[in-house]
Amino acid sequence: MALVAGMASLVTGWLFSLEGLLLVGSVALLYYFLVVSVHRYFAERGVAHERPSSVLGNGSDFLLRRRHFTDVLEQLYRRFRRHRFFGYFDFLSPIYVIRDLELVKQICIKDFDHFLNHRIQLDENHDPLFGRALFAMRDTRWRNMRAVLSPAFTGSKMRQMFGLITAYCEAAVRTIEGETAGTGGYADLEMKELFRRFGNDIVATCAFGIEINSFRDRTNAFYTLGKELTNLDGIQGLKFLAFSSFPRLMQLLRLRLFSDKMTRFFRHVVLDTIGQRERKRIIRPDMIHLLMEARKQELKFDENGNVVHHNGTANGSEMDGIGPSKRLMDWTDDDLVAQCTVFFFGGYDTVSTLSAFMAHELAVNPDVQRRLREEVDEVRTALAGAPLTYETMQSMRYLDMVAMETLRKWTPAPFLDRMCTKPYVLEDYDGHKVQLRKGDGIWIPAYAIMRDPDLFPEPDRFDPERFATDGKGTVDPSTVLAFGIGPRNCIGSRFAIMEVKAVFYYLLSRFQLEMAPATQHPIRLKVTSLAPSAEKGFWIRFRVRQPAA
Repeated sequence: MALVAGMASLVTGWLFSLEGLLLVGSVALLYYFLVVSVHRYFAERGVAHERPSSVLGNGSDFLLRRRHFTDVLEQLYRRFRRHRFFGYFDFLSPIYVIRDLELVKQICIKDFDHFLNHRIQLDENHDPLFGRALFAMRDTRWRNMRAVLSPAFTGSKMRQMFGLITAYCEAAVRTIEGETAGTGGYADLEMKELFRRFGNDIVATCAFGIEINSFRDRTNAFYTLGKELTNLDGIQGLKFLAFSSFPRLMQLLRLRLFSDKMTRFFRHVVLDTIGQRERKRIIRPDMIHLLMEARKQELKFDENGNVVHHNGTANGSEMDGIGPSKRLMDWTDDDLVAQCTVFFFGGYDTVSTLSAFMAHELAVNPDVQRRLREEVDEVRTALAGAPLTYETMQSMRYLDMVAMETLRKWTPAPFLDRMCTKPYVLEDYDGHKVQLRKGDGIWIPAYAIMRDPDLFPEPDRFDPERFATDGKGTVDPSTVLAFGIGPRNCIGSRFAIMEVKAVFYYLLSRFQLEMAPATQHPIRLKVTSLAPSAEKGFWIRFRVRQPAA
């Protein structure tokens, strides 16, 4: 019996050892195929790259919150300066990072048809709101929606909405001025919070036709949901990261980028507003009205299939032979809601980020602020008490230069992304060629490019003179990639710049911006945030300007 028991024990141990070996072997094999073989991707193609760190890829310092993502990408950009492009592992996804500006232009403009889409993939059937947003659309559907929406963002349409912005700015500035009462004529304010309220209210009135004052009603639904929507430090930031890095997995898991609560709120607001306007025949110069018009319009096409805009031109040229009307797409209610909501998202977060950095630069560069205030005062004198007009604002060259330099130094979007839609060949400086396949991802490191000393001497210096239009400027405006480049650039960029410039016109009319005791200078970026943001906030002292004697 003892012998039998011993043999049974031996056999059982052998079986367990075999199972253990199989398990270890399976794990090792899985690790090889999922990690080791992937890490050889760029080496096998002869592409310069930095050895990745296990499953975290090249972003481990950012993911472990040791450095901000812009610092990680900028270090690699400088390391591989002798190459037009280099490899980057986004977790286990190989990405081609394009660092040569001429190659960027070639990819995004000349060869745009090879890089039509973003990497993000949202299922419009599962996520009917954000899956239908312009930024998430792909291929022909994106082309059609872009063609339909483009007329809504022309200068004439911006001019129509400008009066809504100036009326709000005047009221908001008076409210801020009231906060300085009894404090010696100044108030220390956090800029991100301040400009979120500006952005929230301006987009609420320009996109949804709803009047809000977030300086008085500080917990209104638009503001609280907008803050939740754009909070990239917590769960929402992780979701953005997941949808960017694992688009197919997120689609497979059928996860939504934004909550049902947000979707229901924005759908209710937009559809209720549209219903009231249709019943009461209300016309208001805002985004909902423009989208309602876009839904009804039938675009004209020339004989080559180019869209002919309302001025009778196609791609900027007069056309003699204009073809018949054609409806590019059938709009659903969710199509309308999606465009309004994404417009809100961009106005709430992108504009507030840009404005916060601009306020900081004006406070720590008093000579720049002094010159800008002089331009503001000259315009105010010329207007003689009349409201600022769109045409007058467009003539303020130094205001435009300051805004452009802020975009250059502190772009809200650290990188642009594209997906290869059909085979394409990248060629390095030494003639080495790499074949890209459909589905390969590329990044354009906008932040690093706009801080390249070869393109922007003394890149850390805030110098609006780079963008002078009198021949003294040293910058080609096409190198400013803050809102993208080529046909897939940000369709709302003109509105965003218009909003920022209008806000600062009214702020500088009433206040002088100064460094406060809590001002962090130089700024250190918050490592927990996906988007650029100040580590200790943007604290600025607003001092009420004394009237001229």
